Amino acid sequence: MQFRLDPVKFYKLHLFEENDFFETPALLFTIVENDEVARPLVIDSKRLKEQMYKDEKIVANESKKKQKKDDGTVVIDLHADEVLETTAGMNSADILHYQMDVFKKTMAEYKNKKGQKIIFIHGKGEGVLRQAIVHELNYRYKSCSYQDASFQEYGYGATQVTIK
Repeated sequence: MQFRLDPVKFYKLHLFEENDFFETPALLFTIVENDEVARPLVIDSKRLKEQMYKDEKIVANESKKKQKKDDGTVVIDLHADEVLETTAGMNSADILHYQMDVFKKTMAEYKNKKGQKIIFIHGKGEGVLRQAIVHELNYRYKSCSYQDASFQEYGYGATQVTIK
C-alpha cells in the first residue's frame, strides 16, 4: 500500500487540527475510508528539500484580525491579507481552509454570548468564502441567525451573525 503525502503541509501550521488522539494539534490524514484506501503514498524528495530550505514562513496576523465596535459588535476581516502575513506557498484551498479556521474559532469564542453580533468580512469575489460560511452556519451553527451586513458600512462582501 502507498500513501501520497504532500510534504509542504508539514510547514503550514494552520493545517494542524485539534483532535481526539493527541494533546497538541496534529496533521491528520485519512488513510482508509469506508473500507477503501483513501490515497497512495508518494514523496517527492526534491520538493521536500525545497520547502524545508525556503525562507518564507506562513504566519498568522493576529493583530489585524479582530475589531470591536462601540456597540459591542465584533468585526472579523477574513481577507487573506488580513489574517495572514504572507500567503507564499499556499494555494487557494489552503487559504480558504485557514479563513474557515478563523471563522470557526471566532464562533467557538462567542458561542455562549447570546445576542452577540459578529460581522465577517469576506469580500465579494466569487463567493466561495461566503458560501463556505453560510454552509457552516446552516449545518454547524443552526441556532445562530445570519444576514447580509450593512451595505453602507461593509459593502456587499460581509455577513452579520447573531448568536442566539
